This record gives sequence, C-alpha cells and structure tokens, in this order.
Amino acid sequence: MQLSGTSSLLWYKLAESQTESHMKMFEAQPTTARDIEIFKEEIGNVKSVDDLMKNRTLLSVTLSAFQLESELDKYAFVEKMLTEDPDDDNSLVNKLVEPRWTKLSTAMYGLNLDPDFFQNEANVNAILEGYKTNEFEKFEGQNAPGIRQAMYFDRLAGDVTEVSQILADKSLMEVVRVGLGLPESFLSLDYEQQKARLVKEVDLEDFADPVEIAKMVERYLVMTEINNTDPAANPLISLFQPLSSGDSVGPMPIALDLSV
Repeated sequence: MQLSGTSSLLWYKLAESQTESHMKMFEAQPTTARDIEIFKEEIGNVKSVDDLMKNRTLLSVTLSAFQLESELDKYAFVEKMLTEDPDDDNSLVNKLVEPRWTKLSTAMYGLNLDPDFFQNEANVNAILEGYKTNEFEKFEGQNAPGIRQAMYFDRLAGDVTEVSQILADKSLMEVVRVGLGLPESFLSLDYEQQKARLVKEVDLEDFADPVEIAKMVERYLVMTEINNTDPAANPLISLFQPLSSGDSVGPMPIALDLSV
C-alpha cells in the first residue's frame, strides 16, 4: 500500500541506496517465495506451450518476467503469442509492435521446437530473473507514486535509440511525457503527431548518458509528486500550477534547479 505523504524522489533515492536490503524484504514475502519455489520445482516438467498454459503459477511467473502479468486470463491470446513464429511477418506479434509481447514471443518460441527447452538452466534463470525484477519494481512502487515506472525507465532507457521505441512502450512514454511536462491529452494525438512532437522535445543522445537518464528520472518523479499532491495541502505546489486566464502575470520567477 502506498505510504501517505511519501516523497517519490526521496523514496527512489532510498531504494537506490538500500537495494540489497529491500530485495531481501521482497524475496521474503510469502507469495513471492512460494511462486519462485513452485517455478523451480515444476518448470522442468513443461515440455510444450500446452503444458505451460495448464499450470497457472508457471504461466503467471513467465508472463510477469515480461511485464505481462495482467494478461494472465487472456488464455487464447497468450497461447497465440507463444506459438506463432516471431520471424513470420504475418504473425500477430509483428502486427502489434508492442515490445513486451515481442520479447515474450522471441524468448519463448523455442518451447515449440524443443521439448527440453526448460532443461536448459539458462532459460529457467532468465525467466526467474525477469520475474524478480518486475515484481521487485512493483514492490517498491507501492511506497510512492511513479517509483515502478522510474525504476523501469532507469533500467531500459539506455537501449533507446529511436523515438519510436518510446512511443511503443507505455512505461517509457509515461516517464518521458510527464518529465517533459506534456499533458495527458498528448496521448490522444495520433501517432505521427506524437512522434513529431517528441522528435523536437527529446534529445536521443541523453539516453546514452547515465547522468542524463538520472536527471530524466528525477524530473519525472518531481512532476509525479506535484501531480499527486493537493495544492491546498502544500501552498508551495501552487507555484508550479499554470495561471488561469484571469490571473495577472508578474515578473518571471527564477527557475528552480531540481537536479541533485
């Protein structure tokens, strides 16, 4: 449960500095420990996509490894994504152009070809590591708004080389949009309009620089905290709100440096 009044940026910094102890707390959760143990014990019995689909816990862990746990009950759709060849241009995954499904399909298609797919320890460990990473980010995200998205962005932003990658990933898009101060209505624009705006607003070279990535994350968390705070509860927040058409405009305020 989200902690009332918790600063998103401060909690993120705390999570960064105490990752090891936070991970131990996460792994000690009964549900997490149980699912990891079940996966280790039973995944070796999975010889086909059909076997995987019949075991809800194993399927749940697998989908979570690709941030797709919310799709667990869409059995027919999930089965299709697991069985179609990702190298086929006509496959559903290539029509969706959604990175999470693309990663799932590419990583798991081998199960259709090799009944010993999960006898390979590397395949088992890859799923478990993806599961732990995703669930840990969710675990930290319970403490303050935006934490999960910030951790996800920090982890994957270095792979971004094109604006289209941002547009294809909802979590990356949220961090960039909020960090830039773009309104939610931006999402209602058509794809080409969004792309044209981001091409002007985003310097892709920043995604290759850990320092700039950290600044993006901090801007996102500060704006998220502002957007989730009632201005009446903290008068300083009103300084960040846009003026109404009837307000007079005084001298331009000095910009605050929110970087750490």
